[in-house]
Amino acid sequence: MRFAAAIDPPAETKRQAWTLLIWLVFLGAAVVVGAGVGTHAPEALDSVSADSSSFEVQTEVHRSRTARFKVAALLGLLAPALVTLALGFRHRRNGAHARGIAVELTETELRIWGRGYGSRVAIRDATVQERLVDVYAGRLGAWRQIRLSLRTRSQTIELAAPARAEDEHRLRVDGGEADCVEIAREDYDGLKGEILLRRGEAGRA
Repeated sequence: MRFAAAIDPPAETKRQAWTLLIWLVFLGAAVVVGAGVGTHAPEALDSVSADSSSFEVQTEVHRSRTARFKVAALLGLLAPALVTLALGFRHRRNGAHARGIAVELTETELRIWGRGYGSRVAIRDATVQERLVDVYAGRLGAWRQIRLSLRTRSQTIELAAPARAEDEHRLRVDGGEADCVEIAREDYDGLKGEILLRRGEAGRA
């Protein structure tokens, strides 16, 4: 069994850092380019004795102002805004970033890999625990998750899914955390049932 992640809350912190870097780079580029297209004395005039009211000077001032406005609007505002929107679209729920994280159940192991993840836990050797967690992940919002943890002495994998109202009748709610990959609830239920079945605990599903 293999599922793609629906959301990766830890990536939200990285997205914020990338957003800041994007704006800094584009604003810096806008300053450099704006300086390059700034006002220059016409070649036909002596820059020392040029009359600021002359037609040539006024034309150059108008040109430079227009050029700098275009640089500020396009390179300093529009370009970073579009790149930031594209980054946010990639990091949305069920976006391209999350789909790059795979959750896989083999005959003996639960594995998670991709996008900086790489871990595996032997199913029969692990302690299985389920709980509820209230999470907050920046612009992604706040919501309640149900989490399944498989722990051994050396490895731990924890997966989440959106919680349902009936979950609150049998599970405790822990503090707010946002450090767990989330999969679709249907995938979570199927994965949990298969894990318990392979451990001989299907009656607990």
